[in-house]
Amino acid sequence: MMKVKRMIKNEKGAISIEFLGILPFFFMFFLLLWQVVGTGYAVFTAKTAVNDAAKAYGASDNINEAINAAKDTLGSSNVIEYKNLVPQSLGNGHFKLVLYTDHYLTFVPEKWRQNLPLKLEQEAYGKVLISP
Repeated sequence: MMKVKRMIKNEKGAISIEFLGILPFFFMFFLLLWQVVGTGYAVFTAKTAVNDAAKAYGASDNINEAINAAKDTLGSSNVIEYKNLVPQSLGNGHFKLVLYTDHYLTFVPEKWRQNLPLKLEQEAYGKVLISP
C-alpha cells in the first residue's frame, strides 16, 4: 500500500506527459499561422498584380498587355490563381481595373481544394497616357 502511494505522488515524467497532451495544439497553431502567411502573400500578390496591370494598361491602352502583366506578376503559385481582369472606363481617359483571383487554402486536401477557393477582388485606378 505504501509503495503504491509513493508511486502516485512521484511526479517524475509529468512534464513529458503534459507536453504530449499539448503537442497537437502546437501543431494546429503553426498550421494556422502558416495559412495566415499564405493568405497575406496571396492578397499582397493580387494587389501588386492589379497595379502592374494598371501600369501596362495606362501605357498601352491594350487590355491584353494588362492581362499578361497581371499573369506575370501572379506567376505559377499554388496559393493564388488568375481568373479575370475587367477594365471599366470612367471617362476622360480614366479607367478602373478589377482583378479577380482565387486563393486556395494550403492545408485543404487536393480533392476539395478546387471547390473551396476564397475569391479575391482587387482594383486599381489610372489614366491612359497615350492619345487614341
